[in-house]
Amino acid sequence: MTAITNENHDRPIQVYVLSGYLGSGKTTLLQKLLEGSRVRGWRTAVLMNEAGEFNLDGELVSADVPMAELLGGCICCSVKNDLGASLLQLAQDHRPDVIWIESTGVAQPLETMDAVTEVSMYEKLELRGLITVVDARHLLDRLRLGAGKTLRLMREQIRGASLLLLSKTDLVGPGEADEVRAQLREWNPSAVLADAVKGETETDLMTLLPGVGQRTERTRPDSHDHHDLHAADDVRESREYRANQDRREHDHGRPRLHDHVHVLTHYPAKPVLSEDFERFLAELPASVYRAKGIVTFTDTRSRYLFQYAYRESDFLPITPQKPVPDVVVLIGEDFSETELRHKLSRLGQPDLD
Repeated sequence: MTAITNENHDRPIQVYVLSGYLGSGKTTLLQKLLEGSRVRGWRTAVLMNEAGEFNLDGELVSADVPMAELLGGCICCSVKNDLGASLLQLAQDHRPDVIWIESTGVAQPLETMDAVTEVSMYEKLELRGLITVVDARHLLDRLRLGAGKTLRLMREQIRGASLLLLSKTDLVGPGEADEVRAQLREWNPSAVLADAVKGETETDLMTLLPGVGQRTERTRPDSHDHHDLHAADDVRESREYRANQDRREHDHGRPRLHDHVHVLTHYPAKPVLSEDFERFLAELPASVYRAKGIVTFTDTRSRYLFQYAYRESDFLPITPQKPVPDVVVLIGEDFSETELRHKLSRLGQPDLD
């Protein structure tokens, strides 16, 4: 497994969001992740969100782990702005390799992911994935009822995940566990799926993390030759390659190229021509429903904050008071991260298609 290191500020900090309905086992999972991080020598930090006014779960985090708390509200609504400030402070004060965000059980995942990506415009970090813990007994009971806000929220948390951990399978029968797994696959066919009884998985939990196995190559997208990338894309279209890739990803915890929900974060190495960037946005696939960031153009004086939604773009000239990186964040469903990273890396180059 590729080790995560953050020896300088040029390498983005990896961020993972832990999701799952109330009582599903997120805090137990967090303990296992922190333990696995220590074994691998990763510097970690934790951001915990609690809807109440006191964070009991935070008492379980070791004192040597930097931690921020968001109390009295939910990340995706009342404390959404506070998330950015807390995340930014953790990143700048401690420079961890990884930040784990444990969201409250009633948080909507896409809103949480959107709040996290806002920070990438001020500090180099990448949201690597959403890890959702699913309580097998609770979900089964809700499926029996067949409707309700809780079931809809649980479905959203499941659909947005890169990694699904099915907890408390020891509390249901084998047939019932299979029924739950089939439902998870219907709602999210692309996520890695594993059982986790009291936070324990059959294989090493850390190898299941989205992005861990591919981090080195993804942080250097320009290191590949233009011809080689196109050749690789052609190979990926073959049925044999896809079957082998799926098998390797399940064996080694690598994320699929087409997970249900993607958050792609790209830090441009240099300014680009405004027309090229506008054309890139205009040609985004319909499955990319949100984009934002800060860009510098070769043909304008100002830097720009841009927003993209519903196939419409908006650019606002800005003059940052502090150093902030150029960044492009794309959020959507079932798009090819490899293809869009390649297009972004080619912006501004003479042979741009």
